[in-house]
Amino acid sequence: MDKNDLLIELEQNQCLDLIKLYQANPSQHFYTLVEQLYTLRDEHELTTRISRFKTDVEKLTQSLNDFNVAPEQFKQIAQSLDLNQRTQKVIRFMQTQDNHIAFAKPVDLVMYGDSITEWGPWHDGIQGVTLANRGLSGDTTDGMKYRIESTTVCQPKLICMMAGINDLSQGYSVDEIMENYSQMLNYWHQRDIEVWVQSTLFVGQRLNELNPLVAQLNQGLIKLCNNTGAKYIDLNAVICPEGFLPLTCSADDLHLNSYAYGKWLSLLTPMLDDYFKHV
Repeated sequence: MDKNDLLIELEQNQCLDLIKLYQANPSQHFYTLVEQLYTLRDEHELTTRISRFKTDVEKLTQSLNDFNVAPEQFKQIAQSLDLNQRTQKVIRFMQTQDNHIAFAKPVDLVMYGDSITEWGPWHDGIQGVTLANRGLSGDTTDGMKYRIESTTVCQPKLICMMAGINDLSQGYSVDEIMENYSQMLNYWHQRDIEVWVQSTLFVGQRLNELNPLVAQLNQGLIKLCNNTGAKYIDLNAVICPEGFLPLTCSADDLHLNSYAYGKWLSLLTPMLDDYFKHV
């Protein structure tokens, strides 16, 4: 869809269907699409809602005049946003950890990580193996270290993990991430649990400044696995062979679509089949 098509959508609808618009032009970055819609709406002084979802910013500013925000009001808005986002994230972390421990049952495999793991189709895509999904959106290696008991309470034979991109995007150093990895691997090895470290995936164009750090992190993970006996799985070889996450694999340069997860499973599933035949 070009700009004229998007303008027509804005003019003819009170509220847009972003999923429909993106699916009509999947070769475009989702962020670029939304930015174009905002720009066109402002240029043509339209009042169309961009989506049905109401953001915290929208809720906090709906009673204010467009550009007549006093410094004190702006400070209050910023504090309210920080409060809402911080408490929501911590509450979700605590409640997810609590539920994962309270309702745990013995499984063969634990998938451990952040949103990229949490949103994975593991139960549908991995057959013949009992598993628990212990991914948590927005989590870092520090958070994963904190909730690591939620993996061992399942008494798994194998843990497959991926982490690090949220750490890097939040400004944590590769050395800090490596220390957290080292502590987690040591924790599992002390409990005789097999661990497979899956490479931290590269990101797409919008986040491209992180990719040199991703490459550095993965080099460190290879060395750590060699030193500790953990298995290293290079997922970038099948999902990001050119050193970045392609548009065919993601709508937002970070999270994966079914095509990318299919590539992930095509590499991981035969390895799991072979492993569980011999344990």
